[in-house]
This record gives sequence, C-alpha cells and structure tokens, in this order.
Amino acid sequence: MEITKQVSFLAGMPRSGNTLLGSLINQNQKITVNAQSPVIDMVYIFSSMKEHLIFKNFPDHQSFDNVFKNIFNNYYKHFTTTHIIDRGPWGTPGNLKALKQIIEKPKFIILYRPVLEVLASFIELEKPKNISKRCFDLMNLQGTDGMIDKSLYSIHNILKEREDFILIHYKDLINNPLQEIEKIYKFLGVPSESIKIDNFKQFKVNGVSYDDSVYSVDYHKIRTDRIEKINRNIEQVLPKEVINLYSNKDILPC
Repeated sequence: MEITKQVSFLAGMPRSGNTLLGSLINQNQKITVNAQSPVIDMVYIFSSMKEHLIFKNFPDHQSFDNVFKNIFNNYYKHFTTTHIIDRGPWGTPGNLKALKQIIEKPKFIILYRPVLEVLASFIELEKPKNISKRCFDLMNLQGTDGMIDKSLYSIHNILKEREDFILIHYKDLINNPLQEIEKIYKFLGVPSESIKIDNFKQFKVNGVSYDDSVYSVDYHKIRTDRIEKINRNIEQVLPKEVINLYSNKDILPC
C-alpha cells in the first residue's frame, strides 16, 4: 500500500532545537514537522504482533497489512501538507526494522548537539536536587528515561546501517537557520518558502500545542522574538564527575 504523503523522520537529540526547527519549518505551507508522536510505538507494537501465537496460528497477512501499512496514512490523514516529518528515535534497530516494512528507503534528519551541552540544558531547565543522578538517568539506555542515550543509539544505528540522512548541527541551526532549513528542503525535495526567524510563533500543529503542565517543566517553550544560542559555562552547570564520565560520549564531531 502506497503512503499518500511523503513521510520523513527527525532523529534529533533532545534539547537540540527540535521544537525550534519545527516552529520555523511549519511556516511553510507544504510541510509539517510533528511533535514526537505515538506512531513510533504503534509501528513497533504492530510489527511485533506477527510473532504472536494467534497470528502464527492464522497468518492473514493481507488483513494485517490493511492496518499496519496504513498507519502513516491514517494518522496523518487530516494533515493538509504533502510532506510530514515524524519525530522520534526511529533509528534504533527494532524501530528501524519495523519502519522499513512500511517505507523501504526512509529519509532521516539528524539534529545533533554535543552531549555535555544537552545535559547542561536539561539541568539548567529542571534544576534537580541530585544533578549526577539526573544525568545518569538521562544517559542510561536501560532505565525508565534514558532519552539522551536512546537518541544516541538511534543516530548511531542510522549511520551504521548507511541510511539516507542529512546532518544538522544545533550550532549551525542557531547561527544560520535559513541556510540549514534550505538544506533540509533540498534533501526532502520540498519547495522553499520564505519564513520568519524573528517574531514567529510557538510550536503548534493543526491547532494543537504542547501541554507541558503534565511534566511541570516547560520543555517546549522557545524564544520567538529572535534566535540565539545561550552561552553557558558547562563547568559551572555540571559536576566534574559528570563531565569526566560523559565527555567522550559524542558519536559525531561537534
């Protein structure tokens, strides 16, 4: 079954400008960057259902694919744009294997920021009582959070499997957003449109905004009057043991 919209994937590090990138690109009437959607879990869960005894007992692949291979069509049916960028750790081995049962040659946008910068951004925003423990939780792939390590795992596997990707560094997005967005347009084959990089709007898709009250921290609130990098001294934010432990975790040159 053919995907009726062009769906690509944002495999961005957390705290690396995902929301900003979406707010800018979504000014273009032809493309939508979505929030991190539940589609990634739907795809993974559905793909694993073929291993269930019930399906193996009566392997009706056609009926199964009526749902499974139409997940993107159905989820994005009401979107008016022709190009969709779905965000999430799609590059992890299980997610990538499941995805490629639907889209044979997916395109990935890798949005990358140095690990210590990402950790420092989390710590300054959340202000946890135990900084070292919070950093460990963010970097622990086997834990309940581990979102930084999971993102790194996803990106590493995209590179390892030689998938089709474009790399956007956070510092370049901040310093020259129009140039980096033009790179994305060219990579995806999306026609350019002029966009504002000052006095733009908070991230919203089809009238839906983030409700960060569920977290008690404004993870997705961005500065909209202008784009600028926060100059923070990492050594003043992160304990020395955290810096020593995670200073070699970057998988891409920064």
